[in-house]
Amino acid sequence: MTDTPLDPFGPQRAPRPDPQYLPQRDYTSLSLHKIALIAGLAIATILPNLFISNLIEERETRQAGVREEFKRNWGPEQSLYTPMLVIPYQVGGWPRQYLKIAPAQLNFVAALAPQERKRGLFQATVYEATVDMQGTFVVLLESRLRDLITDKDARFLWHEAAVAFGVVSNLTGMRSTDSITLGGAEQQWVPCIEALRHEPACRGAALVLATAPLAPPVFDSVRVPFKSTVSMRGTASFTLQFTGKELAATVRSPWPSPSFNGNTMPADSKISPDGFEANWQAVELGSPRISASSTLVDTAKWSGATIGVELIEGTPIYRMINRVAKYGLLFVVLAFATYFFFEVLSRLRIHIVQYGLLGLSLSLFSLLLLSLAEPIGYTTGYLVAAGLVLTQSTLYTAAVARRIKPAFVFAVMLTSLFGFIYVLLGLETYSLLIGALALFVVVSALMVLTQMVKWPGRAEVAAAV
Repeated sequence: MTDTPLDPFGPQRAPRPDPQYLPQRDYTSLSLHKIALIAGLAIATILPNLFISNLIEERETRQAGVREEFKRNWGPEQSLYTPMLVIPYQVGGWPRQYLKIAPAQLNFVAALAPQERKRGLFQATVYEATVDMQGTFVVLLESRLRDLITDKDARFLWHEAAVAFGVVSNLTGMRSTDSITLGGAEQQWVPCIEALRHEPACRGAALVLATAPLAPPVFDSVRVPFKSTVSMRGTASFTLQFTGKELAATVRSPWPSPSFNGNTMPADSKISPDGFEANWQAVELGSPRISASSTLVDTAKWSGATIGVELIEGTPIYRMINRVAKYGLLFVVLAFATYFFFEVLSRLRIHIVQYGLLGLSLSLFSLLLLSLAEPIGYTTGYLVAAGLVLTQSTLYTAAVARRIKPAFVFAVMLTSLFGFIYVLLGLETYSLLIGALALFVVVSALMVLTQMVKWPGRAEVAAAV
């Protein structure tokens, strides 16, 4: 009997399967325990997004603080009052009262020169404005003016008449060359307190006055033409509060993204990447408004047309980032769903920790976008942040799957999602409609894919039927 030599390496064994991939029968019974863990991880990613949302609000608050600083140092949101002719009158030894006549007709042209001013990473939109005003005051006979006041024995101080002009809060940026021409005579603007030397009469607004001595009308009425150019500075918003009879107003600026406000919208406007120009027309029925009181500013007097424009950001960074953060859960859910179908359809085993690391990577997108958009802008920041997250998560998927095809499918899915979210957030009017339709399509696709999965108990149920 011949001795058979012993194999020094022992008996041959069948090759062990790669633990990364399991037979199809093992994945047809994917435990509900793991599905619950995946769902729990997806919900847990809400916490990082909450912290990022709080950070976005904090940065937005600091941005608002920078705007308030520029309002104090450069100029506020300017809200102008219509020029008015002021005629003082007095009864005996009582304090002076003021008869205020609004313009019968006013042509108003404002040219805004905007600038971007920064404090660190934060910025504010400020402007320098040149305001041209041309119009006419109509002065009635003294006897008719007496009918408009309670004291019929009042003595009108025609030689102390003046034209008043001002703003609600702070008149900044006026120059020494700013003046007004009344009936062919040029007059300089002076502060209200300096002109009247009576502080209570100047309360309620920042006013300047120009002397306009008049003679009592001898006919039915007298027309007093005026023309003025005024310079000022402001932040973000520009408004005119009109009182009078007829208004023709124009506001123009090289700013490409205006927002018109006030109770009167422009009759026509032109907006382009090079700027905008808007025109308003307003007519108040009846005669020009005339009122009398102990102060020059009577807020009830300016109850007519209000026109205004706000120089808003073309892409409001913090609002857009906040909206992106709200879609953070959608990124995670679709990524986890992709990994899940890799498991059940490609026999790929993915550990729950790998799900968690993928969710953490996608949750960083909003934080990266916030940190990048402040110095380089929203669009560039979005592209860079999306590129970083896409590269990281795709390489990680390739390392997990050890195959090119799953990584490629994941990269296509995530790229499409980043592109869709960017386009969706740029839609103002139809964003809700497009978003709802897209979610409907995604759910439909998931319903189709689930039909390819051999769920536990499905075969037994079919056999029983």
